[in-house]
Amino acid sequence: MALPTWCQSALLVTTAASAVIWIGAGWIYYAGSKRVKGLSSVEPLPDPELPTLTIVSAARNEAARIGAAARTLLAQDYPRLEVIAVDDRSGDGTGAILDAIAAEDPRLSVLHVTELPEGWLGKCHALALGAAAAEGEWLLFTDGDVSLLPGAARRAVSCAARERADHLAVAADLEVRGLLEAIFVAYFVSVFNLSQRPWDAPNPRSRAHIGIGAFNLVRRGAYVRSGGHEKLRMELLDDMGLGLIVKRSGGRSMFAAHDGMVRARWQEGIGGLIRGVEKNAFPALGYKVWTTAASVLLQIVWSIAPVVGLFAAETGTRAASIAAWSGVVLVYSVTARVAGTRTWHALFMPVGALLFAYSILASMVVTLARGGVVWRGTFYRLDRLKAGQVRARGG
Repeated sequence: MALPTWCQSALLVTTAASAVIWIGAGWIYYAGSKRVKGLSSVEPLPDPELPTLTIVSAARNEAARIGAAARTLLAQDYPRLEVIAVDDRSGDGTGAILDAIAAEDPRLSVLHVTELPEGWLGKCHALALGAAAAEGEWLLFTDGDVSLLPGAARRAVSCAARERADHLAVAADLEVRGLLEAIFVAYFVSVFNLSQRPWDAPNPRSRAHIGIGAFNLVRRGAYVRSGGHEKLRMELLDDMGLGLIVKRSGGRSMFAAHDGMVRARWQEGIGGLIRGVEKNAFPALGYKVWTTAASVLLQIVWSIAPVVGLFAAETGTRAASIAAWSGVVLVYSVTARVAGTRTWHALFMPVGALLFAYSILASMVVTLARGGVVWRGTFYRLDRLKAGQVRARGG
């Protein structure tokens, strides 16, 4: 049965618009990725030229991974290295595991947090404590489950020094298990990079900024000048927030590719991935209902149109659909170079988009229904979180 003329026209326009979006996104992503330096391409500085470094790791209930991750921090090929692990109110064996490792290696100091002060998010408070105790000229903030290859810290500090950067963020090589996780991660990483444009972060005229919880390296002077985690007390997106306040305070921020040297298991299973986005999506959209609803609708439209267009009777609509899919493949081919995904996962782009759109919608609905967010075992009121957003405050 043929569609009414107006439906055919609407489908053609929608599919053509989707093609423009995907092809444009593909070329922007490809060109931007070429401007990102990889850690493996950096010539490491010799020992005498390396500044002192403190790695600050925050962990809560990470007993399954904390031991192996902490040992990779201590295994860094880096002279004058200090590691501070902050056990943030863990209820499992995280603290005991860290204490045992510290007894073997004096470079590791362990701070135990038993109570969270009023007006602080747990992770921000933990990182602030670690930074206050640190002695290094550079600070590397990371999560308790992140593992580093031995040369990661040396190459990252060398990269920042050679590029005259005050802040360097490195995304993790995400461990992916199973097709559903790969579908979700491929779409998420693509959307994150396209929306945040990390390659533009060094440009002082660009509003782009970047921060990665797995690897946020910052010069101490720039950290202090920016206000540090004291300024991020109630910022749920603390990693991106750090990149923003460093840039706003005049520091030079940049992004580097992990090249397999920074590794993490983001979440367990597709349910864990959805819950992970659930915490961050609504805050990332400024806690704005209409902005969130528009984001969900647009993602559904630009992901479904290329599928529907393939079955249209009109040649123009089918051609537009094929063009859109060529853009999708280009986007996913770039993502496959930086995440544990494959280019052929582009075939499942609509599934990834629908899962991600659901995560965003769930983030808004759950946050509004609760009147806040539960993170790391603590409930934070929505009004406090809104007031704590550094992007909302403009400073």
